[in-house]
Amino acid sequence: MSDARAPDKPIRLLAVSDTVDPRIHTATVRQRMENIDIVIGCGDVPARYLEFLADALDRPVYFVLGNHTEELVRKGAAGKRYEPMGCIDLGGKVRRDEYTGLIMAGFPGSPRYSRESDQQYSNREITWMMYRMIPRLVYNRLRHGRYLDVLITHTPPRHVNDREDLPHRGFPPLRRFLSWFKPTVHLHGHIHIYDRNEQVETPFCETLVINVYPYRTIALTAEHHARPTMFRESDTTNG
Repeated sequence: MSDARAPDKPIRLLAVSDTVDPRIHTATVRQRMENIDIVIGCGDVPARYLEFLADALDRPVYFVLGNHTEELVRKGAAGKRYEPMGCIDLGGKVRRDEYTGLIMAGFPGSPRYSRESDQQYSNREITWMMYRMIPRLVYNRLRHGRYLDVLITHTPPRHVNDREDLPHRGFPPLRRFLSWFKPTVHLHGHIHIYDRNEQVETPFCETLVINVYPYRTIALTAEHHARPTMFRESDTTNG
């Protein structure tokens, strides 16, 4: 990875989900988004897309799996799963990125509604993932002064940016997670938005929940170990 990031500058994220956007999957993305510090995949995007962004931007790439994983993961002759090269699966995990200092956690998949994917979960399974994260989150609070900066999921919380049909309902346990650990932003996909007037950012407790479909650029500011503060940025990093 090239050049260290200046600690006093905003942390700029590129988040993608659910589709390959030709505005991003282009040879000019490095020139147009040269200030991006970290890339987030919120599910249902091909492995080749995340690998392209890792190579083109030369920045850390973190992702969670969506509920449609056929394109994202590759399986060899023995059925072994191969994940995107140079990218980090954050599903069910808590990580602190060394390049940006951001503390992130992720939940994969969607609510269980069929047998077509192994990335569908019950509320009980999501709750179990949440409880397994607690020791690391408490450590973060003691060591860094905060539990978490960014939550990354495919599916939104229940009644926050979600829909009423079963495949697109949010996870109720995520509401509890946000109320307990108070990340600055929660980035998700899964809900396809085609009307530019439709709301895609919803405050919940102390967190701004953002639907990133098909992509969003987001900037966070931080001083040392203080919690980052969200501010608006244009649809592309360089305007």
